[in-house]
Amino acid sequence: MLKPKKQNSLIFNRRLFLLSSVKLITFSVIFNRLYNLQIKQSDKYKKLADNNRVNLSFIVPSRGLIFDRNKNLLADNQEQYQLIFKSYNIKNKIKAMEKVFNYVELPENKKYDLKKQIFENKIKILVKKNMSWNEVAKISSNITELEGVYIEMVLVRKYISISASHVVGYVGKPDKNTNLKLSKVDGARVGKLAVEAAFDKGLQGKFGFKKEEVNAHGRVVNEISKVNGTAGSDISLSISKNLQDYSFNRLGENAGSIVVLNINTGEILALVTKPSFDSNDFVGEMHPDKWKEIINNNLNPLFNRAIKGTYPPGSIFKLIVVLAAYSLKDFNPNKKYFCNGSFKFGDQIFHCWNDKGHGFVDCKEALAVSCDCYFYELSLKVGIDNIYDVARKFGLGNAYLEEIYRSSKGLIPSKVWKKRQYGRTWTKTDTIVTSIGQGFALASPLQLAVMISRIASGGKNIMPKIIKQNSKINENNDIENINKEGISLIKKGMYDAVNSSMGTAFASRTYNSGKLMCGKTATSQVRRISMKEREEGIIKNEDLPRNQRDHALFVGYYPHKKPKYGFCVVVEHGGSGSKSAAPIAKDLCFRLNLKDV
Repeated sequence: MLKPKKQNSLIFNRRLFLLSSVKLITFSVIFNRLYNLQIKQSDKYKKLADNNRVNLSFIVPSRGLIFDRNKNLLADNQEQYQLIFKSYNIKNKIKAMEKVFNYVELPENKKYDLKKQIFENKIKILVKKNMSWNEVAKISSNITELEGVYIEMVLVRKYISISASHVVGYVGKPDKNTNLKLSKVDGARVGKLAVEAAFDKGLQGKFGFKKEEVNAHGRVVNEISKVNGTAGSDISLSISKNLQDYSFNRLGENAGSIVVLNINTGEILALVTKPSFDSNDFVGEMHPDKWKEIINNNLNPLFNRAIKGTYPPGSIFKLIVVLAAYSLKDFNPNKKYFCNGSFKFGDQIFHCWNDKGHGFVDCKEALAVSCDCYFYELSLKVGIDNIYDVARKFGLGNAYLEEIYRSSKGLIPSKVWKKRQYGRTWTKTDTIVTSIGQGFALASPLQLAVMISRIASGGKNIMPKIIKQNSKINENNDIENINKEGISLIKKGMYDAVNSSMGTAFASRTYNSGKLMCGKTATSQVRRISMKEREEGIIKNEDLPRNQRDHALFVGYYPHKKPKYGFCVVVEHGGSGSKSAAPIAKDLCFRLNLKDV
């Protein structure tokens, strides 16, 4: 048995041993932890520390410029200064923001929205864009008193001409659903419509980035590294800004479209839609009132009439019927037909636009005076199958520039189409109505401009282009199986339609140093006048409300010798093509003589 003194010593030694062991284990754990932190995981925690004091941001490249064919700017980049508030490491964010309000003028609803963004824990907040020089100077001189505030210079897309908005398109913020990464980059913009969207990759350029050291208030104190991006590529379009602006203004208050093609190259010189919109409104955050104004406009300024708008081609379609007639072995263009103002087929009566009749007319004369009855008779001999084939060959029923504009194909009706669409058989009555461009037939202004350019060129398979071409010669081949005599006769008929006293567009003939315009008028029916309306005194189309009147159309080429330009003019609800559309075409020809086209 141990003595008490030795027993106490043993107990003390054991406790000392246990305590020393615990200390050793604890020290080992701490040492191991420090080793891991300082040695093994030093890179990891260095990065975490860097993130607290280093800001990595992208550099948005300068977007490529868009020019017209003569190097006139259509889309530019404009320097703007904007005020940024970074709530990073600021204790009283609301108070700091309210202090900013003393230096810039902002509406109350904007102030409320900015405070709301703070409550939503947004780090970088755009306080004001497009600051004036006075505002920039005022903020700069008081910058040390304003927490988290700095001025940023950005390049903002600037569009030059409202007449070209449908051609050029616009840019906007990237969509989170389709481009999540880019949507997180401050100041990034992508093409949303037309040329801006179709050529976005080239226009966009390549992003750069910079690494900056920031202090506790989020203010940059040092630039660590910087990699500049690559500016986007410029694009030159085929359109002439001067001609585009002139055509847009020449339409006046009318809704409509004007398309002008260079027959030798297929280049589109003017692609006008009216009304239009201002592309600049879409670049930043559009005010809700502005958006309401646009979408509530009954004339739909966002609708591209030149490419997507489709209209019954009216008497313009008679050109196609004549070309189709030349496929018949027994067709004689010199044979006279007597028009008494109406055409009877079975128990139905079809009227000519001239209810008194045109008397005896041959094919060329029928084109010049636009005799409906002549074409009622001719279409029954030609048949819808031949008419359909020729219409397609001359550009109708085809979509153009789809990759840029999602254009409309229009509609050239056929036996197969009607059976599939309505489950009914095609009738000769359908053929009669189609022969004067009414009924089912629909075409866009661009399609009609292509059609007339192919005729004016003598049967070249012209394809429209919106990007400026280096070649001055159209490389397209001849349209196959087309009778050249038919094209020659049509051109003579179009010459007389404008330059003969009996022609429907004689009042719009040109006197430009011996250069004459050739063309064809058309009236695109919107609706018939009912018997009840006739009894009430509404007899003429002009008696109807403006928005129910017929559309006015004119297609033509210029000059008559060695044609260079083919064009289409549409005036919605303009009534007669000879009264509304042809005078615009006449003025267009005068404008085409100028060297700045």
